[in-house]
Order: sequence, then C-alpha cells, then structure tokens
Amino acid sequence: MKRLLLTSAFGIGLLLGPVRAGTRPAPRLRAIEIPDPVLVFYREKPPGTAAQQLIMNSSELPLLAKLPFLDLVKRPDVYFDGSGNRDMPGAGKESARLRLVGTYALATGKRQLASDGRSYYVPLRQPRQRKFYVCWDDANQFRTLTASTGITPKVDFQANVLPEIDSVRALYVLRVVPPAQQGTAIR
Repeated sequence: MKRLLLTSAFGIGLLLGPVRAGTRPAPRLRAIEIPDPVLVFYREKPPGTAAQQLIMNSSELPLLAKLPFLDLVKRPDVYFDGSGNRDMPGAGKESARLRLVGTYALATGKRQLASDGRSYYVPLRQPRQRKFYVCWDDANQFRTLTASTGITPKVDFQANVLPEIDSVRALYVLRVVPPAQQGTAIR
C-alpha cells in the first residue's frame, strides 16, 4: 500500500510538477515545410482595425480577399510571424547554441499589393535547413496591433483584434548563436 501511494504521488508529481512550480511548460515545436512562403502585412477590411504579419503559402493569397480576419487566422495553413527572440525548449548544448527568431529576415524583394487591395506581401526565401518551426504563442502579444495611416502597424492597448483567441500558431526559424553571445542575457 505504501509503495502504491509513493508511486502514485511520484506519477502525479511528474504530471503536475511544472504547474505547481509556477513555470509554464516548455513550448512544443513542430517542424514544417512551406513550398513557396510569403510574409503578408495584413490589414483588415474596415471597420475592423487588425494589422498583422502573417505567413502562408503563396497559393493561399486569394484567401485574403475572401475570408474575414478571424476565419483566416483559424486556418491551419496560416501562421503569425514569430515575435522576438525565443530560447529553444529543453536543456543542453542545443538550447544554448540555437535560438528561435521571427521570419522577417528571410524577406526578399519588394512589397507587392495583395489581391484584397489592402494588404501587402513579400516572398520569403527558404531557411537553410528548409524547415520552419511552429510554436503556440500567447495571443496577448498580438492583440493590440492595429492599422495606422502608414504600412507599419501601431500598438493600441485598448484594442483587442483577437477576441476569444487565447493562443496563436507562430512561425520561427532557427538561428545559430555565436559563441561569444552564448549564455549572455542580451541576444
């Protein structure tokens, strides 16, 4: 009986450990390939105010004119551009040597007007390893991006362009961290 209780307590501790400790579990990554990726600077049709950076295959561009914003971002083949510079999940040499960064650095060419007449897109070159990495990010960092008079979005802390959505699929690429920057706080 005592052995059974210890085994059960150990099993529950493994399952609930990260939750009890107050830390979020490590994000799960999934590697995907996109044959012809484009970075879309999306602007929602008025009266909507959403302005986001989305990534999709170029064959999906006609959807910009057909679908409303919330239906578009719920599609499994449309991703948000990863924001910031993330640590690799897990521990070990690879997590110190590699970082997850947004895809904006892969943009090639000039911005072109999309079929909806409001948004622009830029082709992305393939990453060196030909894989993008999908990670579920908290939607709060994307909620407040709204359209401004120029091309770049503005931050409006009163806005909520992602109602009823708590997390989004963000796309990242791997970047090798130079040895001089490994283990430093500034990246």
